[in-house]
Amino acid sequence: MIQKYPICPQRIRKVPGKFSWVDHRLVRDRFIESISHPAAALYLFLVTVADSQGLGYYSDA
Repeated sequence: MIQKYPICPQRIRKVPGKFSWVDHRLVRDRFIESISHPAAALYLFLVTVADSQGLGYYSDA
């Protein structure tokens, strides 16, 4: 199994009690309104493919 390590361990996302795939703060604090569609699509993609620590790993194999 591939060992993955976060670049900044202090920034590992803590899953809130009211969990959803998209952080509620994006909508509640209106941050989502200030980013472009490509940026929002990239965020949603990264959230979808990340593991519980926010890490993802892909290789040719």
